[in-house]
Amino acid sequence: MMKKILLAIGVLVALVLIGAGTAMGVATHKINKTYDYVALPNITRDSSPEGIARGEQVFRAVCGECHAGGGNTKPVGGRMHDFPPDLGTFYSANITSDMEKGVGAWTDQEIARMVINGIDKSHHFRPMPPFPNMGDKDIAAVIGFMRSGHPDFAPEKAQPPRSELTPPGRMVFAFAMGINDKSRTEAVPVPAKSADSVEYGRYLAGSVYDCVFCHSPGFDGSAVKLQHPDTVLSGGFEFDLTPLGGEGKLLSPNITVSETAGIGKWTLDEFKHAMVTGVTPGGYILRPPMPKYRYADDVELAALYTFLRSMKPNDKVVPPPTGGRPKAEPSADPEKMFSSLGCATCHAPGKAYEAKLQGAKGKAPEEVAKWIRNPESFKPGTQMPTYETLVDENNALALAKYVLGKTGSSVSEGTAP
Repeated sequence: MMKKILLAIGVLVALVLIGAGTAMGVATHKINKTYDYVALPNITRDSSPEGIARGEQVFRAVCGECHAGGGNTKPVGGRMHDFPPDLGTFYSANITSDMEKGVGAWTDQEIARMVINGIDKSHHFRPMPPFPNMGDKDIAAVIGFMRSGHPDFAPEKAQPPRSELTPPGRMVFAFAMGINDKSRTEAVPVPAKSADSVEYGRYLAGSVYDCVFCHSPGFDGSAVKLQHPDTVLSGGFEFDLTPLGGEGKLLSPNITVSETAGIGKWTLDEFKHAMVTGVTPGGYILRPPMPKYRYADDVELAALYTFLRSMKPNDKVVPPPTGGRPKAEPSADPEKMFSSLGCATCHAPGKAYEAKLQGAKGKAPEEVAKWIRNPESFKPGTQMPTYETLVDENNALALAKYVLGKTGSSVSEGTAP
């Protein structure tokens, strides 16, 4: 009897291994195959002033966070931390106008296919979350901004390493997230823009700004997540802060209209303020990878709010990161402010952007104080929070002098300006 049981177990294990091996083989094939059969979409740049302005809105909030990141605005590519490290090592590409290292030699249609399908000029898949439902007009606007001659897209020779997927990563991208190999044969319209339109807000949240993907559990695309009202927007997508000098895992927060676990108590004005400045009504800092939507206009933000209010509340409480959430608490003590305002999260010794403080070296304290309160006025597109409503001029000056005192010290190995 025991022999039969052991034999049965052995057969089961063998079948599992064969199944796993087959699945891995299929996943590897899907990742490495050539997708030359995916047609180029009929999308060309929108170079009108309105198109370029709209393209900058979308690019700064969506593309720039991955392809520039780290307080930079030039999309030269770099290390990404949007996925758990168990899935691999991820790098975004250089998308400046450089003819060799960037996308200067790509056609508009090739860029559009990359956005929609995640398939590059050479017809190969890249592990970039695609935007299969972004409207043609918005994609054309993004390409128009990229090809507008803006100095951020001046040619750069930087070439980040290629992303490397682990076996679990190949399985996730091949099956859980899926590879979009469907050609766009018909134009995808953008819903009519209106502040009180649930449809327009859903389009922004699910097809443009990726709120649905990042704030819902699992690796399914936004369209699939929207089909699960019990979990959509309830948070729980895992990010890893360790490579950024953080304390470990960070789970995206619940943004349903739950008044106990989500943002149900936020007013429209509070929502707009948090999205633009990066500071919540409770004074907490929205840290990366959450972008700042400084280029989104009032109508877009109101539409997003309208959509969120239309969705089912979920009372699931998402635990905070190990080191807690930085809360803005202005103080006469600049060292305490450096910590409470969240500056230490990015700029303390050993953190990812420690060396950024060296950019203040030699500047007048008054100038640095103005930067602290309104960084976007000095560097449009920066992801640094806006502290104007939290820190008065005197406290900002005290903090600026404290920061300048740190610029004379050495910078930890491994950080980069």
